[in-house]
Amino acid sequence: MTEWPSELPGLDIKTALSQLGGKKKLYLRLLGMFEDSHLQDIDRLLAAAHEQDWKAVYEINHALKGVTGNLAANELYQLCIDIDGKLKDEQHDIEALLSALPVAMKTLLASISQASLLPLEE
Repeated sequence: MTEWPSELPGLDIKTALSQLGGKKKLYLRLLGMFEDSHLQDIDRLLAAAHEQDWKAVYEINHALKGVTGNLAANELYQLCIDIDGKLKDEQHDIEALLSALPVAMKTLLASISQASLLPLEE
């Protein structure tokens, strides 16, 4: 039986599996659902920020924060927390945080691809 790594870049696998009762198959399914459903979130968030539609930025970011927290996708999750905090305080100087999002998403998607190759015990 091959052990899973405790983490991959942008993913705290150990924490996620702890939250999911050790259910590896479920975790892989959730990662796949994230990949299917949230690929465009960063582009949508950046476009809304460009338009200064802070309500849309908040809503997209808030949803992304929730799902990344559940997946223990810590790098992207922390960026979402930081953006969320600034927006709640009506601070819109989030350019540096926004510019870090595409790299964090790319890292996460690469790790999701790696995770999809991890062995499942039958």
